[in-house]
This record gives sequence, C-alpha cells and structure tokens, in this order.
Amino acid sequence: MSFASYREQHVAFLNKAVKPVDLTLDQLEGRSFGPGTHTGPMVISSDPSEDNLGSKLVTLQSVQHLKDIAGISDDHFAANPHADRSVRYPTQPVQTDFDKAIERARNDNCALESLIHPADHNTIGQAMLAFVSGNSQKVKAFEPVINALRFPNQILLTTGQDITVTPGNPLVIGPNSPYVTQDPVLGAVAIFGTVTVQQGGQIQILIPVTFKAAQVNML
Repeated sequence: MSFASYREQHVAFLNKAVKPVDLTLDQLEGRSFGPGTHTGPMVISSDPSEDNLGSKLVTLQSVQHLKDIAGISDDHFAANPHADRSVRYPTQPVQTDFDKAIERARNDNCALESLIHPADHNTIGQAMLAFVSGNSQKVKAFEPVINALRFPNQILLTTGQDITVTPGNPLVIGPNSPYVTQDPVLGAVAIFGTVTVQQGGQIQILIPVTFKAAQVNML
C-alpha cells in the first residue's frame, strides 16, 4: 500500500513524526517488514549483530529534541488542560542552585554532577520525564540543567512504511541495547505507516519505546 492511499490526516501525522529525525515519507516508502522479508523474529536493537530492521542511533542535542521525536507536544496540553493529570511534575530543587552549578562546571558533565546535591538528582530525572511526556512549560526551569547534564545523548530509531507481526515473526524491541540509561525517557522510537498484528503475533518490549503509526490493524 502506497502512502498515496492514506487519508490526509494520516499523511499529516506521519510527516510530523518524521520531520524531527530529518526524514521524508519518500524515504519510508517501500520499506515493508514481515513474513516476506523475515523467516523469524524482527529485531530492533542498538547492537548491529542483533538488529535486522535497519535501525540507527540518532544523536539528540537537547531535551526539546527528544520531546520533538519521542514525546507529546505542548499543543496537546494547551488544547486539553487536564490531559497531564497522570504526569508527575517535580517540586523545585531544594538544595542546588542549578545556574551557579552549570557556570562552575564549565561544560564538564562529571563536574556538574558532583556539584548537584544527591537529593536533586532524582528531581532532575522526574523533570526530564515530565518535560518529554507532559507540559514542558511546567518544568521549564529545569531545561538548562537537563541539557547540561544529560545531552548530547542518543536514541534508537526504526522506520518503515509497514510492518506485519505474525506468530512466526514477532517484533522484539531492545535486546542487547546497553546504551539505554536509567532515564525512563531514553530508548527507542519506531515510526511506521501501518502496523498489522496477526492473531498470535507478539511485540516484545525490552526497553522504553515510543511507537508512532498512522494505522494499527489487529487481526
């Protein structure tokens, strides 16, 4: 199925999904995975010897870049003010002046980490997750220290026009991906036009993943 047969809103959704990773729909077209391409598991992994879907590591320059690729747009929360009720927004830091710590560290991540009080490290992790999955404006004060402490970083990207998951062709996401850190928002992003899961087909998720698809068919 060509993207030309997709509904206008589906094409718009996919164009928005691929833009932050510098791709176009033309680069996805024709990339189909399933029984016709694989005789066993379809694997997404940062280990090239494991991966068989052409996945690649994408360098992230900032937490905003991560939000653009794998998170939820602030526009969603502006239109739906209560949509972030399940998001845990951290309190303000209680022990560390982040601006002074960043200035003293002089772009040295290790030095910066040592200047942040242990009680505030968890707060930064919570703020990073809230920035990506919630309304980033509510944790905007944490953005400079998140960027200074956690970026540049990497995320695993897999794309295709469509993928068909069958009992003989399970989709396995994340085996032997040691680059994934303790942060719950780093992991993988998979972007497909159509995802079809046949009866008995399985998707095994071993690392955090953001799945973006215009169409999902459960057969």
